[in-house]
Amino acid sequence: MTWWDRKGSTEWVSYRFPEPRRITTARVYWFDDTGRGGCRVPAEWRLLWLDGKEWRPVQLARDSKYGAELDRFNEVVFEPVTTREVKLEAKLQAGFSGGILEWTVKEAK
Repeated sequence: MTWWDRKGSTEWVSYRFPEPRRITTARVYWFDDTGRGGCRVPAEWRLLWLDGKEWRPVQLARDSKYGAELDRFNEVVFEPVTTREVKLEAKLQAGFSGGILEWTVKEAK
């Protein structure tokens, strides 16, 4: 999916689960069509979880960081949260749009 034709803005996408899940990991494979189109990896991104009616950022594990590397999954590990909804928020690069080829979340064991 892409956020075409929005450029340089902050956009989001979310997973809404039928029942609360305890999650601790997310992986994103960014869409980037450099040389052919107007989509690039985001300037920055973050994950938020729905706590009741309030969105809260996840707390990344010590060695985890938000990445936007090409041609690979960018994985973050965070303190487990139990929620019915998780949101990926992306700040698009100035003058460019962006998108996601695949986004997964993993439940805590």
